Amino acid sequence: MPFLGDLGRQLAQRWTGRLGLPGVLLAATALAGSALGQRHAFDHARLAHRAAAGAAAFAARPPAVQLLLAGGLLLAVAAAGAAVESAAGVVLRLWLGPWPRALRGPAAALTARREGRWAAAQRRVADLQAALPAPRAPAEARELDEAAAAREAIAPARPSRPTWMGDRVAGADARVLHQYGLDLAAVWPRLWLVLPQEVRDEVTAARRRVEAAARLATWAVPFAALAVVWWPALPLAAVPALAGWRRGRSAVATYAVLLEAAVDVHAADLAARAEEGGEWTVERGEALTRRLRKGS
Repeated sequence: MPFLGDLGRQLAQRWTGRLGLPGVLLAATALAGSALGQRHAFDHARLAHRAAAGAAAFAARPPAVQLLLAGGLLLAVAAAGAAVESAAGVVLRLWLGPWPRALRGPAAALTARREGRWAAAQRRVADLQAALPAPRAPAEARELDEAAAAREAIAPARPSRPTWMGDRVAGADARVLHQYGLDLAAVWPRLWLVLPQEVRDEVTAARRRVEAAARLATWAVPFAALAVVWWPALPLAAVPALAGWRRGRSAVATYAVLLEAAVDVHAADLAARAEEGGEWTVERGEALTRRLRKGS
């Protein structure tokens, strides 16, 4: 039936897109680990012998059994992929915060450490601004810009999350509140309705890149679990973890900038729709926030 054929192709495309290279590598690592074990972790001859024997045994089985074995392997990898999909939400929460109640102590310690570093960088900026009043020479302006960039590298606003990525998003919220008097959490769902479609597409794509990076990092968990039977799987687990983390930092930075830019450019459109007046003021933003919070 054409419909079932198209559906099957769509499911296959979605499955391979979700699992991709990490799923294939996980299956290969599991097979290699089961053949070598801990005592023969790098015995290439043993691996070649086991692979040849396994291929011969597989070829000797009836086609129906071969299909069942191949299907079982695919289902096992798919189950690992489904577990990664579920666990990626936990990784995303650890990246962006706030952390769960059980991790409140470590979260508070990390946040305090980040806040201390940011406060020191902020004092450096304030000291330079006081010592180098405008107009400034090019070298003085460059020194002040470098100090501000060092502060920005820690967080765009006073840290409130235990991670760099969390403070990128929280910092966008804080800057919007300071600049416009808008509570981004309260305003964003309504602002989304007045954003042009191309802006929505950009924000959605950025969010999906963040989620994809979290999924990639989460693949480290099943790789690390295989270290129970084959210890080289543990350093292999560092590959998706580090790659996902690096991609996550870049994606979160872009996502936070897009959130803030959407408010910069289109908050007045929302205010006009809500009939909050013409020229923008902080009082106008606070009034719009109170209205959209509906007294909560």
